[in-house]
Amino acid sequence: MRKYLFLLLMLPMAVAAQTNTFGYFRYKKVVEQLPEYSQVCNDYEELKKQCDAEIARNEEQLTRSYVAYLDGQNEFPEPILRKRQKELQELVDKSILFRKELQAWLTAAHDSLYAPLRAKVDDAVSRVCLHNNLAYIIDLDEAGYKFINPTCGFDITNALLGTLGIIVPEQETPADGEQTTEGEEQQAQQTQTQTQQTVVEEGNVVKEGE
Repeated sequence: MRKYLFLLLMLPMAVAAQTNTFGYFRYKKVVEQLPEYSQVCNDYEELKKQCDAEIARNEEQLTRSYVAYLDGQNEFPEPILRKRQKELQELVDKSILFRKELQAWLTAAHDSLYAPLRAKVDDAVSRVCLHNNLAYIIDLDEAGYKFINPTCGFDITNALLGTLGIIVPEQETPADGEQTTEGEEQQAQQTQTQTQQTVVEEGNVVKEGE
């Protein structure tokens, strides 16, 4: 009875061990390869340019009002001086509020423009993860890991690009006798490279089968 109970307890651990392999990539590196990325960047920069111009125009008006107040503050009667001070403060408050509102709108516009790109990459990530039976996938741009053990995880960047239909350039083959790596890229790195090549081929198969 104890033997069967021990086997039942060990079963979840064995299943977890079989799916312990994970993938990792850098989101920025992948999304920048999308053909529509350049146009999205240009559209956002155009919006930002318009917003910056309007902010500069608003601040210029505020500066003119402030200079006019300074020029006449020693000559204004007390009631006019208080009125000008109140008007100037209102202009400052409106300028600050306008800048905040415009920045919030620009942030929302940025998210809206880049949302289709993120959705496209996220879809490719899920397909590569499921196709290769990975436990999970890490975005190194967000996670900020200092080191990834290549015997437990591997770079899926090329697999993602292949799934997205982007041609992955072949790596150059070193000349005979040339040292290709340093000490840290020994047997573990060779294992990683072989795994990556397999994942790229499988990623392309997924793309072709759609």
